[in-house]
Amino acid sequence: MSKKLLEKVLLDGVQALASGTWVEVTSWRRLTIHVKGIVTATVQIRGSCAPTKPADTSDEVQIGADITADSLIEITQKLKWVKAKVSAYSAGTLYAYAVGESTIYGL
Repeated sequence: MSKKLLEKVLLDGVQALASGTWVEVTSWRRLTIHVKGIVTATVQIRGSCAPTKPADTSDEVQIGADITADSLIEITQKLKWVKAKVSAYSAGTLYAYAVGESTIYGL
């Protein structure tokens, strides 16, 4: 059976502090976050298992350490929601992408 690659943009050309937007990843596995464009900035990956989408201003739980250089971050925890937050900013144009494999076969 075929598996579908899932992709979502978490940050798209951000040049300031940003709370980020929660993305549902319930049916994802092998989730990887690609963060790029960091010159002088800090990005945090945030996760939640809340039954409903948290407010974008809610930070929930940080996954891993602060990111201060372009990185690929593999997330091994099973989550319902994920977002990228810009917690400190001086320079750079920031992008973050989530990529994973669907747990639903035949898509």
